[in-house]
Amino acid sequence: MSIETVDNSNTVVENPIVAKQKEDVAKMRTSLLSCSKENGVSTMRAIQDITVMRVYHQLTRIIRYTEMMDKLEDKLYSAMDYQIDNADITDSNTLIMLMGIQEKLQKAMIDSHKLLQPYMDLQSFNVVDLVPVSESEDNPITQKLITSESRDKLRYAAQNAIEILQNGADKAVGEG
Repeated sequence: MSIETVDNSNTVVENPIVAKQKEDVAKMRTSLLSCSKENGVSTMRAIQDITVMRVYHQLTRIIRYTEMMDKLEDKLYSAMDYQIDNADITDSNTLIMLMGIQEKLQKAMIDSHKLLQPYMDLQSFNVVDLVPVSESEDNPITQKLITSESRDKLRYAAQNAIEILQNGADKAVGEG
């Protein structure tokens, strides 16, 4: 399938789905190149980012597939309509042709349902696992930060120490 189409004014128009797929692949490549071997967190983040982008990439493929199947089906149904409308019902080959068409349509209907099955089972798919961890959660510096309770205790102790020092300094100035 061509990425570009020509509209009535002979202007080349890029298919937005194909453009999005190219953009997603470029982002995956960038994410992989940005991770360093020394930093396991960065590697894990790259894996999560690439996984999320692959899910969206697959969804765009499904849309393109569906568009293409719709075009094919339109042509096939038009051709079948023509063949059925113009078939010689007195010819024994017509019966064989019609039964073949019916069998293939039934098989296509069953197969198209099989294509839907993974999406019908989405309850087993955990999207939360694909959501990237926020910057603060995977940053080694923020992992070392103390809790807010500990910070409050430290702040209180620091204020007391400053008061004691100021009181000591005031006494020393008053004595001198």
